[in-house]
Amino acid sequence: MKKQTFLKGSLILGISALTAKLLGALFKIPLTNLLGGTGMGYFSCAYGLFLPLYAVFVTGLSTAVARSVAACAASGDISGALRIRSVARRLFLVGGLAGTVFALLTARIFTLYTAESMEAYPAVLAIAPAVLFSCLTAVERGYHEGLCNMYPTAVSQAIEALCKLLCGLWLCHLILESPELPSFLSGISREGAAAAAAVLGVTLSTAAGWLCTLFFSRKRQCSVNSKVSGSSWKIVRMLLSVLIPVALGSLVTNLTSLIDLVTVMRCFNNLITENTAAFYEGASLAPDIPTEEAAAFVYGSYMGLSVTVFNLVPSLTNMFAKGVLPCTAQAWARGDRKEAAGYAAQVLILTGIAAIPAAGGIFVLSRGILEFLYAERPAEIAAACSGLQYLAAGLIFLCLSFPVFSLLQAIGRADLPVKIMAAGVAVKFLGNLLLIPLLYTAGAAVSTSLCYGVILILALIFLRRELKEPLAVGKAFLCMLYASAMCAAAAWLCYSRVLPHLPQRMSLLAAVACGGAVYVLILWLSMGKDLRRLLGKGK
Repeated sequence: MKKQTFLKGSLILGISALTAKLLGALFKIPLTNLLGGTGMGYFSCAYGLFLPLYAVFVTGLSTAVARSVAACAASGDISGALRIRSVARRLFLVGGLAGTVFALLTARIFTLYTAESMEAYPAVLAIAPAVLFSCLTAVERGYHEGLCNMYPTAVSQAIEALCKLLCGLWLCHLILESPELPSFLSGISREGAAAAAAVLGVTLSTAAGWLCTLFFSRKRQCSVNSKVSGSSWKIVRMLLSVLIPVALGSLVTNLTSLIDLVTVMRCFNNLITENTAAFYEGASLAPDIPTEEAAAFVYGSYMGLSVTVFNLVPSLTNMFAKGVLPCTAQAWARGDRKEAAGYAAQVLILTGIAAIPAAGGIFVLSRGILEFLYAERPAEIAAACSGLQYLAAGLIFLCLSFPVFSLLQAIGRADLPVKIMAAGVAVKFLGNLLLIPLLYTAGAAVSTSLCYGVILILALIFLRRELKEPLAVGKAFLCMLYASAMCAAAAWLCYSRVLPHLPQRMSLLAAVACGGAVYVLILWLSMGKDLRRLLGKGK
């Protein structure tokens, strides 16, 4: 099999992620306009249970299979890679079923404890089977990624996003337009039922993604004399040795969302009880929102609008992290520290080029972006705007943390992200308790940015110690920061001073184009030679 380079693999995954995110935006934005802040609160509650389960059963699995297969591929042992995949399939069929059963059994308790209402219960039930399908998909994706073949992951991600768009919106619209709700949804509000229908569309999309990966895996490649010796239990132990620390690290990562779900809703309810008028004013909440829905409305607005926009960029730059893992793992297996450090510098610079200007643009254009995407939801925009603005710094930290964690996993230190993330989660938990009563959703956003800032600093320190090679990215990041500051300033001037009399959407697009042009020009003038050399390494 012809191996894809890091840059080619990252480009394939990047295009796929961009396609998936565009389709995801076409799903999430109309969904928010359909459900509103309250319905999105119920929708987000279901994800609050799914993401930790996904972290435990899925995220580490893809990494473990990819790394194990990459080690076989480095020595030309494709038969051994196939054996690893076969064992992983059986192991995580059982694991996926266990995760699904666990989600079903804990759905009622989870809903009552977090949302303090049964309105989100059908949505939580609907997400449970997605754990199984995601496990099965992760095995196939990890196998192909370990062989440096990113096409199956790329295509299955796009198929999954398309299915989620079509099924999720159709089912949600069907419930909202139905004159009567089905009998099994009796006692649930229309918003709760519609949220469950949208979540069911997400579950169906994970099944479609799995079927797509099976299509790519239908042709079995064989070679003689596999070097993967020992019983299946040995392979299981090998997979678990990578999976467990990676899964714990991912679990800790997703605990930030779970902490928001548990603490934000409860803090809001306490603030409403103490002083309803102060809460409505501090949270920029419209007075016509019923008091019993206020906490869910503000939380749903924050998660459905602010966090959705915030997650767009990391989900794209994360493809660099996925692309660099097998290449770095193979370099490390050969004992080539210098090549591994070169991949590290590459992925950090490429990630920074995308993340830093995006964060600057979000900071200065937060309200304009939300008005562009959610024009029909002014009440939700008012409640979410400050949260998005304060998430901007965290965007940079999170984007850069993904590739650093991937590098640590590739060189055999998957335990370090767990320890690093534990420190970040502690910052997040304390930050929420201290800042939400003062700043409301902005408090949750500030604590998130602080959390990811601590994580990035610690991760870079550990990576440098392990590689024992200089990364030499300081100059590049200074250039990116300066170019991004000029980009943000140009975009803000265009939007607020030069183009205020144009239609809002036209003004925003013109401001983004102006800021982007300034960024590209300054970046090319300041580090054009470095960029050409960087891109040349990936050929």
